[in-house]
Amino acid sequence: MEGDIVNSVLELYKDSKWRDIVDRYHDHPERNKLLWVYPSGENFQFLKQCLEDLLCTNIVSIGCGSGLLEWIMSQATGIPVSGVEVDGAWWHCKYAPPTFIPLLFTPMEIDKEIITLLSKPHTALMFCYFNARAAFENYLNKFSGNVLIIIGPGEGKGVHTEPRPFEEVDNWKLYKWQEVRQSRDFIAVYVRECLRNGVMKHI
Repeated sequence: MEGDIVNSVLELYKDSKWRDIVDRYHDHPERNKLLWVYPSGENFQFLKQCLEDLLCTNIVSIGCGSGLLEWIMSQATGIPVSGVEVDGAWWHCKYAPPTFIPLLFTPMEIDKEIITLLSKPHTALMFCYFNARAAFENYLNKFSGNVLIIIGPGEGKGVHTEPRPFEEVDNWKLYKWQEVRQSRDFIAVYVRECLRNGVMKHI
């Protein structure tokens, strides 16, 4: 069964049919073999509008896994999405799942290439179903932009992530949010406190 869903998604990916992927597989019994969350077209439009309003023109996704969500997001919104992972050896071995975007690798100690990426103007930083508090804070400390996206489970979902949507993040304020379908997963967009207060510099 796993091979069936993976192969089917790969075929849709090759044909650039991102909408078919999220529409067909968001409630598939083995959907988590590929993604933890399957945003709808409406969810992607919400995110696109938020980023346009906040003058963001690219996204850096930390802990992106195969990059399937990042590829779909880029296709759906027209906003370029870069994906960062650790353990390049695993992702290049024969047991690794297929990848959907070129992955950028960094050691546990974030390297200069990724730090440069985190300093790129008009960038939003994204964490989806991330589960490493110390790493989250480390990336956030090195990020110079003003927009943060956290995608993950809400209360009562029965899944643990760190960070999770709606939690307080030092020096950041919740800007807007939307539920992913009716899944109890949420997209939460944060802005730095200075931006929330109307200071639009250094985005």
